[in-house]
Amino acid sequence: MPKQIRLNGFDMNCVAHQSPGLSAHPRDRGDRYNTLDYRVELARTLERGKFDALFLAGVLGI
Repeated sequence: MPKQIRLNGFDMNCVAHQSPGLSAHPRDRGDRYNTLDYRVELARTLERGKFDALFLAGVLGI
């Protein structure tokens, strides 16, 4: 049986963590990280890309 590749999306409950400066991009929507619409849009994007999962990390912060 051939090996399978599993793709997992990762997002954190904050505006920017792994991508400083991305918020300046005109298509960035990271400021909406705390809305349901943002999460649904992210999940749909990953689904179109054939991702297997989405991990939403909870972080402490303001």
